[in-house]
Amino acid sequence: AASDEIIEFHEVDIVTPSQKLLARKLSCSVVQGKSLLLTGPNGTGKSSVFRVLRDLWPAFSGRVTKPSEGMFHVPQSPYTSLGTLRDQIIYPLSREEAEMKILSLYKSSNRSSAPELLDDHLKTVLVNVRLVYLLEREGWDSTPNWEDVLSLGEQQRLGMARLFFHHPKFGILDECTNATSVDVEEHLYRLATDMGITVITSSQRPALIPFHSVELKLIDGEGNWELCEIQH
Repeated sequence: AASDEIIEFHEVDIVTPSQKLLARKLSCSVVQGKSLLLTGPNGTGKSSVFRVLRDLWPAFSGRVTKPSEGMFHVPQSPYTSLGTLRDQIIYPLSREEAEMKILSLYKSSNRSSAPELLDDHLKTVLVNVRLVYLLEREGWDSTPNWEDVLSLGEQQRLGMARLFFHHPKFGILDECTNATSVDVEEHLYRLATDMGITVITSSQRPALIPFHSVELKLIDGEGNWELCEIQH
């Protein structure tokens, strides 16, 4: 359906649970291939827009159109689950679900090859997010407390590894690379672009502007916003 190819806000009031209006009659649409950068000073409501998009908060007016599937959210501090390095990347899938996904990706019906196919694929993902040293250090099967073992920058790269593994049409990226260096951040966004993942990013970093087609500026947290095409 056409609605599976677009994320759209149509005259949506973004309102906090305490009834503060952050963005009045917000209207913007994101189609595949046209990524959107959400900017604005702290407290203007960037996270709130994402909460409405993810149905965590209601849209008080207007309507939000989005795909029934094919959206993947990467938060600023990715949740690290109990389990192995493999489990971290495939989250929230189980290992069996991830193996089925890989078999269909490689158009294979050979169930016995699935574990090896999956691990080879996940290793490539780790190489891409520059975390392959974690595999060399921890192996696939150790289960440390990942939150203690990983820096925030490493956790954020793991969050992006999840995005690349799940390979959705749309990535909802909430300041999810702000603890990485700018060169790593640019590398990750280039990968997302190359994979054809259209992103909606909340960020303050100018380095990300070139990876987006449109900028949505939340101006003051009092309801005002503006939408600008990004010139390339």
